[in-house]
Amino acid sequence: MSPDFLNKIKKYYDHGDPSHDWSHVLRVSKLCTNFAQELDADLGLLMPAAFLHDIVNIPKNSAKRHLASEFAANKSKELLEGEGYSDLETQKISRIVLEHSYSANITPTSLESAILQDADKLDGMGAIGVMRWATVGAKMKACYYNIDDPYAKDRELDDKSYSLDHFETKLLKLYDRLNTEPGKREGKKRLDFYHIFLERLKNEIEV
Repeated sequence: MSPDFLNKIKKYYDHGDPSHDWSHVLRVSKLCTNFAQELDADLGLLMPAAFLHDIVNIPKNSAKRHLASEFAANKSKELLEGEGYSDLETQKISRIVLEHSYSANITPTSLESAILQDADKLDGMGAIGVMRWATVGAKMKACYYNIDDPYAKDRELDDKSYSLDHFETKLLKLYDRLNTEPGKREGKKRLDFYHIFLERLKNEIEV
């Protein structure tokens, strides 16, 4: 990938959402590189997909959120034109982009797709996952937790209103949806951190 192409892509991530900005893309790309080297995946397909996977940013509380990866896949095809990729390569890269989304819930059809899914999920876990979780909640104007029932013992989970609920609705489920062995190894570390964080948070809430 040429520096000019990367600079072209980078502009699309300058949208004021730090949970899906260029730093997110760089972290995901680094994980993809590490996993691809261990699993002998095609970096020529995987890396463009990693840099393009969130090229279209739709707010988490939008009714069209589940279509984000479809929009990103279509935009990827457009951006890849004239960059030296064959039609088949463009189709494969856009397919990897399409399949990456958690909310789309698509079973990966290639090793490269499985790796990108894992890398993207992993960036939603661990310490950086906590930072992104707090950012997304703030953008949605959600309360940190329900004062009367923080852990939804007697109410329905509502992560659009209460950020803490998002751990039960999604974040604690990410590990079980990882595909690859290196993804699961790293995911275990990040899941363990989540449990430490949540236990500490519980202690502070209940002071």
